[in-house]
Amino acid sequence: MRVELDKKALFALASDTRLEIMRALEPNRRTISQLAEAVNIDKAAIHRHLKKLEEGGFVKRYEDHGFVYYGLSWKARDILAPNENTKVIIVLSCSWILILGALVFLALGFSAQTHLRSGEAAQGASTNVYQDIFSGQGSWPLWVIPTVVLVILAVALVVFALRTIRRPRQALPAPERETPDPP
Repeated sequence: MRVELDKKALFALASDTRLEIMRALEPNRRTISQLAEAVNIDKAAIHRHLKKLEEGGFVKRYEDHGFVYYGLSWKARDILAPNENTKVIIVLSCSWILILGALVFLALGFSAQTHLRSGEAAQGASTNVYQDIFSGQGSWPLWVIPTVVLVILAVALVVFALRTIRRPRQALPAPERETPDPP
């Protein structure tokens, strides 16, 4: 995603304190009091800095259960962690490669078993390493083990990629219901 900065955005990024506030907001949304504690600045100064960040499009204001929370916009997240999406793409690509490897083992295993069943009576005992691995001399063929391992690794990588994607930890405010006035 390409981030375009205008004059207000550049002005908002010009302060070290505002950058500190953005880093404090990176993991999750916070109130002004929580930010004041995290950054060690009084609440009035935090409020002024948040207004500048809001004007620059880096911070969004959320009202939830009577509290006002501030969280980073996607523009700010892209500035603070530009390569986060790249990491997710690499992990998902590796999982696809593992799935393809599992499919190759499945194809080799099934083709070897059908080939060996058709030629076993004519040839006799198996002497080839390929035949030993894929024939399943015991109760089940050995090619199942690497297939299962590759599938487990692929699933683990997908789960890791999905957990890496950052989402705000607090729910968005619910729509307000109109309550009738008491008589």
